[in-house]
Amino acid sequence: MTGAGDLAPARLIVEAAELTRFTAASLRAAGASSADAAVTADVLVAADLAGVESHGVARLRRYVEGLKTGDINRDAVPEVVGDKGSVCVVDAHNGLGQPALCTAVDLAVGKAREYGTSAVMVRRSNHMGIAGWFAERAARAGMFAMVSTNAVPQVAPMGTSEPMFGTNPFCYAVPTAGGILCFDGATSVVSRGKLEQLDRTGKPMQTGWALGPDGRPSLDITGTVTGLINRKGHALLPLGGGEADHGGHKGSGLALFIELLCGPLAGARWSRHTYRGGEAGLGHFVFCLSLDALGDPGAIAAAAASLAREVQGAPGVDPQDPVRIPGERRHRFTRARLDHGIPVLESVLQDLNDLAELVGIGPVATVEHDLPAPQH
Repeated sequence: MTGAGDLAPARLIVEAAELTRFTAASLRAAGASSADAAVTADVLVAADLAGVESHGVARLRRYVEGLKTGDINRDAVPEVVGDKGSVCVVDAHNGLGQPALCTAVDLAVGKAREYGTSAVMVRRSNHMGIAGWFAERAARAGMFAMVSTNAVPQVAPMGTSEPMFGTNPFCYAVPTAGGILCFDGATSVVSRGKLEQLDRTGKPMQTGWALGPDGRPSLDITGTVTGLINRKGHALLPLGGGEADHGGHKGSGLALFIELLCGPLAGARWSRHTYRGGEAGLGHFVFCLSLDALGDPGAIAAAAASLAREVQGAPGVDPQDPVRIPGERRHRFTRARLDHGIPVLESVLQDLNDLAELVGIGPVATVEHDLPAPQH
C-alpha cells in the first residue's frame, strides 16, 4: 500500500544504490572525473534520501547540461590560493560545487586539528547541493562546523520587492553522544527548490512566501517558480517575511551575513553578479571548531546530547505533533528510504531517463514495491 503524505500516485521506487550509480554515470558521461562524479552523486542522492527532494536528483539536469556545454568546467581541480595559518581560500575554477566544497571541508578539518579553529572560503564555484552533507562530514571528524553558500538573487530584503540575496542557507553540525545534530535551512521563508517540488506535486504555496511582479504577495506557484528561474518580477521573502513586526529585518540581516561571508569576504561574487559571462562565481564558507580544543570531546558530546533530549522532551503544544530537534525528520526519512527505496516522481524519472538518452547511458532501474511514508 502507498503511504499517505510521502508518496503521490505518480511515483516509482528506485533503490538508493541504483540512483547513486545512475547519477554518477550521468556525470561521468557528461565529462566529470570519476571522483567528482562520485561525490556529487553522493550529495544529490543524500538529499533525496533525507526527503529534501528539492535539492536531489531533480537538479541533475543543470549539472549534466553545464558540463556538456562547458558552463561548468569539467577539468577543474580545486586549488588552494590562500593559506595563512587557520584561514584558507580555495579557487574552484568554475568546477562542480560539491568537489570544491568537499576539498574545503577536509582542509578546514585539518587546519582545526592543528589550530583549534579554521575558516576556509571557496570562490568561483557552482551550486553545491545540501549544506548539511558537508557540515556532517566535518562533525564526523570531531568538529563543530558551520557551512554556508550564496546563490543567484531570489530573495527581496525587507522594504523592497527586488531580489538582492540568494536563499543563502545557514547550516551547523556537532557530534553528540546520540549522533550528529545538524541544522540546515535557508534564510528565506522557503527555497525555490521547495516551490518547484510543490509545483511538481500540484500542492499550493502559502501567503507570505513570495511577492509577485506588482510587489504584492503571490499565491501563483507556477508563475513564481517561472519568474524566479527567469529572474523576472518575482521574489521570495526573507525569514520573518516582509514586515518588521514579524522579524523580516532579522531574516534580511541573516541573508546579508551569508552574502558577506560567501561573497566579498571569500573574494567571490555576490547576488546579482554570481553568474556573469557564462561562468559561475558562487562562494562557500566553512568554519570548524575542534572539540579537542575545548576539553574532553566525549563530555562535550554527552552534554550536547542531554541538551537535545531536553528540548525534544519539552511538552508539545499539540500532543500529536511532538517537539522535533533539527535533522530528526531527515534521519527518519533516510533510514526508511535506505531500507525500502526512494520514491521518485514520474516527471523527475522521465527527466532522468531523457538525460540518460542525451549522454548515452541506460535508464534508471525501478523496483516493484512501494515505500511507507515516515510519520512527520
